[in-house]
Amino acid sequence: MMYTQEGIMAQIWIAFGQGAGPIRVSQEAALELRRWYHDAITPEVVDERWKTDAVQVLDRIRAIGRLAALKAALAGSTVIKPQDVYESAATVQDTSLTPLCPPEPPPLAQARPTGLEWPRAEALPAGAAGPPARHH
Repeated sequence: MMYTQEGIMAQIWIAFGQGAGPIRVSQEAALELRRWYHDAITPEVVDERWKTDAVQVLDRIRAIGRLAALKAALAGSTVIKPQDVYESAATVQDTSLTPLCPPEPPPLAQARPTGLEWPRAEALPAGAAGPPARHH
């Protein structure tokens, strides 16, 4: 079977979603996962290593998805945010201690040109009412 960089990235997203289970993954979180892994999918990985390393890599990606979902749930969120992905990937890679892991990218604040945090990932569907106002 011929592998491609985009095909392997698709497998990574699927494995992450399997780990995340019923917790929604924001688009920004999916793009954070891409920031971590897309460029690590080198021609050597595509041509030689993926056929033997895929099982181990995808197992670690599922672990990242599980941890990111747990972080979101513990925060009371219904969606995985980019920071959940970043922290979970860093934790799993540190625990993994394997050469399969790519170098950790710069922290999120440094990844964005403005230096701002990612926008809040939980948004209301169009036309939905917002949370009730709090009166003290």
